Amino acid sequence: MSYSGPPYQPGPYQPGPPPANDSNTLSIVGIVLGAVAFIFCPPGFGIAGMICGFVAKSKQERLAPVAIGVSIAGLVVGMVLGLVVFRGMYGG
Repeated sequence: MSYSGPPYQPGPYQPGPPPANDSNTLSIVGIVLGAVAFIFCPPGFGIAGMICGFVAKSKQERLAPVAIGVSIAGLVVGMVLGLVVFRGMYGG
């Protein structure tokens, strides 16, 4: 019988990648702010929604691209609607 050395011992514990972010809080806030920007104060709410969307994207939230898209759409469409209403009211 031959001696084959000590039994196999695994190396130190290697943690896996960090878990995916299951929270979509910032994304949802960005979507709501973008939706509000369609009607009320597009520059303020639209830009705030985009900021929330970009921060959510940096945290790898699943709904971040939706928040960014809704906020940009709310900003642009809200500005156009505001221009149309303003011109209609004051005959520009």
